Amino acid sequence: MDAETLTTISQQLAALAEGLRDGNLAGTPQAATSADLPVRLIHTRADLLQSFDSMIDRAVHSIDAFDRGERPEQSQPQSAAQPAALQRGVRFRVVYDPLVFSRDDLTRGMLDSVRQGELARVSTNISARLLIRDREEFIIQPAEPAAGQPLAMQFKSSELADFINGVFSTIWDTALQVGNRQFESGRLLDDDEIQILRLLAAGQKDEAVARVLGVSVRTVQRKVQSLQRSFGAASRFQLGAISARHLLVDQTGQP
Repeated sequence: MDAETLTTISQQLAALAEGLRDGNLAGTPQAATSADLPVRLIHTRADLLQSFDSMIDRAVHSIDAFDRGERPEQSQPQSAAQPAALQRGVRFRVVYDPLVFSRDDLTRGMLDSVRQGELARVSTNISARLLIRDREEFIIQPAEPAAGQPLAMQFKSSELADFINGVFSTIWDTALQVGNRQFESGRLLDDDEIQILRLLAAGQKDEAVARVLGVSVRTVQRKVQSLQRSFGAASRFQLGAISARHLLVDQTGQP
């Protein structure tokens, strides 16, 4: 994206923000528009879910998404439109917040999507829910919409969508892989594996890890190698680094 295009988009977004503050956008509350930037305001959860499904139905090449796992209890964990899109060859890349591991229904939904062909990763660097279609349009849902403000916004701008996709790709490249044997089998980390990752993140050597767990050094080395394969880490050092970077484990010993 060149500087002129970026400047134009910045001006359009500023005008949109001003219009939201002043209530000057045209249209109904559920379908307001900006004169300078093609945007639709989404105020209800039903409209949001329908908009997600509609975009997925229209996807030809790709869907890139951030999923913060913020859904009401008993809600559908997977879009009804996703299985059909995967079958017709649409590539899905989804970065999940670790919150998805705190609820069984969300975890099962993610596992089902991965088994169907979704590429999934985990990162704590997600501040909003996002869905990008074919790098042409996207929906963004703030983590905590302000009172009286839209629940989400749908933009139809290939230039802006391409820019947002670049932000997505940056986070994707640094996120923790989850398309591994543990997720494919439906088995999450056991207590020993979590403890190993915590200790590696804190810089402990295999001998120290073995003493903490009360097992042999050979057992620790075998588990570390298994974790490296699971999370796509090229080395023990990289496994410790990605463990420290994400909320899957931390350096204070807290889950």
